[in-house]
Amino acid sequence: MIAYCPSSNFSAPAEASPLRCPITGEPLEYRGVPLFDPDLIDPSRPGHWRYQAMLPVLQPGQELITLGEGWTPLIHDVWAGIPVHWKFDALMPSGSYKDRGISVMINWLVGQGVREVMDDSSGNAGASIACYAARAGIKARIFVPASAPEPKKAQIAVYGAELVEVPGPRRAATQAVEASQHAGAVYASHAWHPACLLGFMTSAWELWEQLDGRVPDWFVAPCGYGGLFLGAWRGFQHLYESGMIQRLPRMVAVQAEPITPIVDAFHAGADRVALRPRAAVSTLTDGIAVENPVRGRSILSALRRSGGTAIAVTEEEVVRAHAGMATRGIFVEPTSATVAVALEKLKPSIAPDDLVVAALTGHGLKKPPVI
Repeated sequence: MIAYCPSSNFSAPAEASPLRCPITGEPLEYRGVPLFDPDLIDPSRPGHWRYQAMLPVLQPGQELITLGEGWTPLIHDVWAGIPVHWKFDALMPSGSYKDRGISVMINWLVGQGVREVMDDSSGNAGASIACYAARAGIKARIFVPASAPEPKKAQIAVYGAELVEVPGPRRAATQAVEASQHAGAVYASHAWHPACLLGFMTSAWELWEQLDGRVPDWFVAPCGYGGLFLGAWRGFQHLYESGMIQRLPRMVAVQAEPITPIVDAFHAGADRVALRPRAAVSTLTDGIAVENPVRGRSILSALRRSGGTAIAVTEEEVVRAHAGMATRGIFVEPTSATVAVALEKLKPSIAPDDLVVAALTGHGLKKPPVI
């Protein structure tokens, strides 16, 4: 595979590529991923590793590191009068969709000889890296905002990772990990590493299988750094380029006030996100409280190329939807409930026979309500 920058077309061998494009400073993606071939799907492999032939991250003879991640349920429901399929990615080994990308990234890094990883996270990505580092038998050091939910911090620590709590806004954790890098430790960033994005593509491939060779008319997902949103879009594009589908879904990115950089840029007609640093903000939807999504240009491009849109929701709306979903047996963290609110706002644009899929990204135990 080749790592390349979608903006500058810089490229380098995947094994020797930097984490950032030296021209634009933007994150890289992988090119040269094998075409999607249904004949190469291996249902005997665990979870999304049924697509291992399309996930070329293992070295010859390398043992797969897995906890069975992927192949999550697709639950049919009706919300606000809209027939919808919930893609329940909360049912992952660490309780969030992040396991899709991080399981692939950890396998790639271990194959390259890495024995220690570092990352910054609001909680879920850190827990996932700590989980898979423990499974791989390597060290992990995770930097989180001190205000991160206690269950997420406890989960990181229980896996044996070193938990570093950083005062201040989310970006302070990023600055802290960047300042702490040292020889022998790799910045295994869920936001920057292209292997993570490759793993998120499997969401689209699973949907194609679970929907009997179809793809949604609408794909709705929470969007902070946008890993699942953009990874699913790349997965759908890969199916299209491989001749498996004849059309692409309309993509919908959901963000929660007051931190809505993708929504603001999209509706302003901008091709990149404007960085507006602010003081620490405690939000119910901490999983998508990202001021500067590093793949912002690619996310905005996906929204426009797909004919989709970006929707902002309020905390009050999320509280209501979160409780309503629970009464239907669907217990997710508040960040995931944003998509239910978005469906209500999207309803006038949805045709009666449209196929709608909404991603549920984190389990309710990640941030349980106070009783």
